[in-house]
Amino acid sequence: MNVVAMQAVLSGTAKAAAPHTSAGTKWAAVGCGIGVLVVVWALVAVMSRHRSLRELVNGFDGFGSTSKFQWFLWLIVVIFAYSALWVLRALQGDFSALSDIPVNILTVLGFSTGTAAAAKGITASYVQTGKVTKTGAPAEGATAANTGGIFQDDGGGPELAKIQMVGFTLIAIGIFLASVFHQIATDDITTSLPNIDSSLLVLRGISQGGYLGKKLVTFGTPSLSPPDPLTGPPATPVKLAGANLGSPPGSQLLFDGSPITAAKRSDAAVEFSVPGDDPATGADWTGLPKAVPLVVSVMGQQSNPVKFTVTARVASKVAADGAEKPAGAPAPAG
Repeated sequence: MNVVAMQAVLSGTAKAAAPHTSAGTKWAAVGCGIGVLVVVWALVAVMSRHRSLRELVNGFDGFGSTSKFQWFLWLIVVIFAYSALWVLRALQGDFSALSDIPVNILTVLGFSTGTAAAAKGITASYVQTGKVTKTGAPAEGATAANTGGIFQDDGGGPELAKIQMVGFTLIAIGIFLASVFHQIATDDITTSLPNIDSSLLVLRGISQGGYLGKKLVTFGTPSLSPPDPLTGPPATPVKLAGANLGSPPGSQLLFDGSPITAAKRSDAAVEFSVPGDDPATGADWTGLPKAVPLVVSVMGQQSNPVKFTVTARVASKVAADGAEKPAGAPAPAG
């Protein structure tokens, strides 16, 4: 028998001897991968006394951090893939570790970790130098729509750099998971995790570089939380909490597009009274109730708008003794 025939026989024997895994065993491997994630989260919840997954991806201001979000996604995906593939091998009698981790997988984990660390460092530097104000907790009633978030900038608008980074992250994770499930479905029990295409890795690197570059050149975009109170008649005192609100003369409070004077202000809050007349017309208010936008402009850079509803004045009249009483109240006896 020649060498080629011998190799063919050996190859056929090897294929015939390859173990076949039942569908139940494959599902068991997937379930074990998910189970490992549950166990890890249970340990985190017990040790840290925090049970909300959202807290893992929140930044210092209490809202979603894009860099932490993509780091978290890659962490759980790689843990799941490694656990599921190892269990599949173990159920077929091979208890050795997955010794071959592709370079691109190690690189993408390094990118994710490095991006999160760099973003944290940039933010900390801005806070220390006073370029950015972070209050540490969201104001009551604040949402990511007006304070920033995974897809928004600090002004509440969509940020292309964040959308790009998360988009390529989801594409890469989707392809990676498809490869993992393909390995499980085809009984591929090699010692390696699936690889990520180098071109996709480059796209991820560019998107993360763009995200960090945008963060480096962003100097304290002013942002506002919802006003307190949300409604009221003219002369109502209102407080606007926020961040990076500056101070006069470089900072202005715009009430329905017109500048008004604030009674008290700081970099983190503005206090004012609702004007007695409509600033847009200079005449008495009409068409009440009326929702008007509030914006802070700092050196020409405007914050996200928040709404305040101006309501009608409460009718009143002065009683004979000089005390103000609501209209329609009974006259004093005698």
